Amino acid sequence: VPPPQEKGSTFLQLGSSTEQQLQVIFEVLEEYDWTSFAVVTTLLPGYEDFVDYVEVLTDSSFIGWEHRGVVTLNLTDDPEGARTRRQLREVTAQIRLLYCSREEAEAVFRAARDAGLAGPGYVWFVVGTNLGGSEQLPEH
Repeated sequence: VPPPQEKGSTFLQLGSSTEQQLQVIFEVLEEYDWTSFAVVTTLLPGYEDFVDYVEVLTDSSFIGWEHRGVVTLNLTDDPEGARTRRQLREVTAQIRLLYCSREEAEAVFRAARDAGLAGPGYVWFVVGTNLGGSEQLPEH
């Protein structure tokens, strides 16, 4: 008896929305009493919505969040990363919420490492819709 014909399989990848990711991150921040943070974004589409949703989460909470501002990086106009390093140094919060693509994350973390902002004492949460999908981990 020949084996049954296999039908094509369907692979469905479900990604969490930016809002869901932020809700989980804020639960972690609350759990560790990390109430002071800054937002770092690139110009990835949706970054304005990301910033707005962070404000909704902090404004509607009974937690005394200390939102230390938003830094928007333009990586396209800064191929050497000098301006990115300067902008990242201006962020005073140890906790940083980063909204970007996977490729941009590598550039941001390279600049953060070069600026001395990626070692112990700094906590980065990366949020985005297309951060997965690669078996190779970023170098930085």
